[in-house]
Amino acid sequence: MNPLTICVLACALAVGGGEVSELIRKDKAALQGTWKVTGAEDNGEKVPADDIKDLYLIFKGDAISIREGGKTDEKFAYLLNPAKTPCEIDMIFKSGPKKGQTDRGIYKIDGDNLRICIQSNKDAPRPRDFATRNMSNLSLVILQRSKQ
Repeated sequence: MNPLTICVLACALAVGGGEVSELIRKDKAALQGTWKVTGAEDNGEKVPADDIKDLYLIFKGDAISIREGGKTDEKFAYLLNPAKTPCEIDMIFKSGPKKGQTDRGIYKIDGDNLRICIQSNKDAPRPRDFATRNMSNLSLVILQRSKQ
């Protein structure tokens, strides 16, 4: 490959990288704050309303905390790739028996509404849509921005 071609490719990657960085910054800013879980599905089954009635996800910086029953616990670090379709999220466990494990997922921000579909089986492919199926190891969480 000649030096000019290498230079053109390097410039194209640098420009593309800047656009992706801006998309990440924008989506990360949109996620910041407290989100109330309004619905959930696990392995094709709807999670009972009583199980999620007091469940919140809190995005602060590069971390996600879970608040339930008045207790807040920082559970995950996260990485976004909004340049993919659908947008991708990796959630890295910060503690517990899964510490260091990454669950791969997809997300969609629509104003004050957020959908996240997560694959918890590290050997299975990332979800491609916002649905779960029996024995799929997929979880779907539907959230709404909270004033809390």
